[in-house]
Amino acid sequence: MTRRETARVKQLRQMYSIEDGRLQGPAGWEKLPFFWFLLFLTYRCTQKCSYCYAFNQVGRENVDEMDERTFSRLLNWIPEVWKANNTKVNAIGFLGGEPLLRTDRIRQVMDAVYENTDGMQGFVYTNGDVVDTVNWDDLEDIQWFSVNITETAIDELSRRMKIIAERSNAIGQTVVATLDDENLERAGEITRFGVEHGYRLRYYRNLYRGVDTEYKVRLLAKYHDICDILEDYIARGYDVHTTFLIDTLIPSWEDESSPYHCGKRVATVFPDGSIGPCVRDHVTKSGTIFDPDPMSLIQCDPFHYDLGNEGLPEECRACDVRAACQGGCPNDKLVLTGSTAGKSVMCEIHKEIIPRMRRLRQMKLDRRQEAGTSSGVCSPQQDALERDQ
Repeated sequence: MTRRETARVKQLRQMYSIEDGRLQGPAGWEKLPFFWFLLFLTYRCTQKCSYCYAFNQVGRENVDEMDERTFSRLLNWIPEVWKANNTKVNAIGFLGGEPLLRTDRIRQVMDAVYENTDGMQGFVYTNGDVVDTVNWDDLEDIQWFSVNITETAIDELSRRMKIIAERSNAIGQTVVATLDDENLERAGEITRFGVEHGYRLRYYRNLYRGVDTEYKVRLLAKYHDICDILEDYIARGYDVHTTFLIDTLIPSWEDESSPYHCGKRVATVFPDGSIGPCVRDHVTKSGTIFDPDPMSLIQCDPFHYDLGNEGLPEECRACDVRAACQGGCPNDKLVLTGSTAGKSVMCEIHKEIIPRMRRLRQMKLDRRQEAGTSSGVCSPQQDALERDQ
């Protein structure tokens, strides 16, 4: 391990150390990041997926990239916000566009993080198209990679993820699949590939098909199929992670307070230097990184993803799956209904799927205890390390 890597590890240990007055998750969730920096340094991409949030909201030919003046400001802004937010565990993620088109900037951001903070969990959300040509030295501080399968064949996805494992310092990789028509059909194949190769899985619905009744019926059926497959793998001793498995849900969260930091402790930065409350909403902006008092700009009440929202019906506050659902994603409601009020647009689906994901986790815990390895049971805090965006 190089001197640089040793210093980084020490900083991460400090970040995970005992409470020192900075905000931290409740018992069992100390390693879940409670503040997220989500950076869109570029909208340039190697693909144009029909379900991409940036592609749908920013414009099909938008190739905006952060200019040098704005990027220079960002390098100072991140430590300023870190000092102000008083949060123990922070995550910093690189999205796009395709973030691996500018690994030089990823390195500069991570250098600024480690020089001016206690360190942060670094993650990249990529389609993997350019893994053969990137400078991996630029990515040495990235611990987590989420690879969007897009239309990639399974064999090619496997090759790309092996390259990431061999050339990076990743401690975890996630296969991400948005369930468009093609990925709906091969969801079982994707699931088997991910579990058998030790990768985590994450499934999203196609938000822009959200009012399509036929699609929602197929989606629910496929979610059940995925859970059936995962139950079989757990019974055979495979490690299956359920946090963020489906629609960014945290099914094992039991506290009435929300685990989702949207509109509170999420700093989404776009290529023009504007700030928004949501990683999926590229239209709503609350200010820029040049404005004073950044923490006030990050607060955005309509995007609070929790049971305290005034616009929620009482049935949400009494629902059996309320701790995991928290009334549903405000942005999804805004896109599909025009308002962040009301119950989740995925209400009926989540009522069926959250109990199934909870069962998956319980099956895993029961199996490990039966095997006499209860001391090694994966705790919620370990499961919660899965990235996302």
